[in-house]
Amino acid sequence: MSRKKYLIIGCNGFIGLHLTNYLNESGCEVAGADINANFNKALTHNKYFELNTEKMNYDFIFANQDFDFCINCSGAASVPNSLNNPLFDFELNSLNVFKILNSIRLYNPSCNFINLSSAAVYGNPSSLPVSEKDSVHPISPYGIHKYMSEEICREFHVNFRLNTCSLRIFSAFGEGLRKQFFWDLFHRMKGAEGEIELYGTGKETRDFIYINDLVKAIELVSLNSNFKADVINIANGVEIEIVEAATIFKSFLGFNGEIVFNGNFREGDPLNWCADISKLISFGYKSSFSLQTGIENYINWIRNIKN
Repeated sequence: MSRKKYLIIGCNGFIGLHLTNYLNESGCEVAGADINANFNKALTHNKYFELNTEKMNYDFIFANQDFDFCINCSGAASVPNSLNNPLFDFELNSLNVFKILNSIRLYNPSCNFINLSSAAVYGNPSSLPVSEKDSVHPISPYGIHKYMSEEICREFHVNFRLNTCSLRIFSAFGEGLRKQFFWDLFHRMKGAEGEIELYGTGKETRDFIYINDLVKAIELVSLNSNFKADVINIANGVEIEIVEAATIFKSFLGFNGEIVFNGNFREGDPLNWCADISKLISFGYKSSFSLQTGIENYINWIRNIKN
């Protein structure tokens, strides 16, 4: 049996880097594409495609070889930045998906396309856990553009019969992530004395998934999705209060101060998230990493890098 051929677009990013390494270790044939000339060390020169940021085009990749799967790990992932620069966010999270799919349509129509969407499409769900069948109400440009990318995947499936799938990823974290809640928490606590102040009440909730579980989930999707504009929640189905996550983080870091919540909320941030992951479980998914283990690994990684 021939090895499955994967193309990871955004292979130098947080998820893309871990996914590339994981699929290589699983015995797959993996190629990567990104804007950075310093490619993933897991890739060889002839398996890396450098993208032009000024004129993003994917024809030269798909015109030269076929892939079984293309996984789009590129794009912007910041609600605040999407509010400050919505055009940039749209170009990376919506228009870019259209360009990739159009190249697949022209040159590699049998390729199965997986787009990394976001739980941000749900906004503030009316009830939890939220399932893929529930209505979406994004509350930020980021969430809107991610939902637009899902509709683009549907467009290319319905009109051009391409095999597409969108993954609504919840609160992913792990080694290599240099932003978002745990990264900010580390730098707030490091060297601090007394108390640190955080947004919200602490009662807000998230559904965290550690990066090693996430890449396994993506592989399972690639092997089990029907690719008929499929939409799948990627999470652990566990609702965790922010105060609980911060307390766990504090204990592993050894921070002796107090955590205080100021009651203020940032524009575009949802209040509560928890995913119904029945579909993902039906593919064989089972978490291998607790939140505690993931946080401990993440802290150890941060301590060993040059910030």
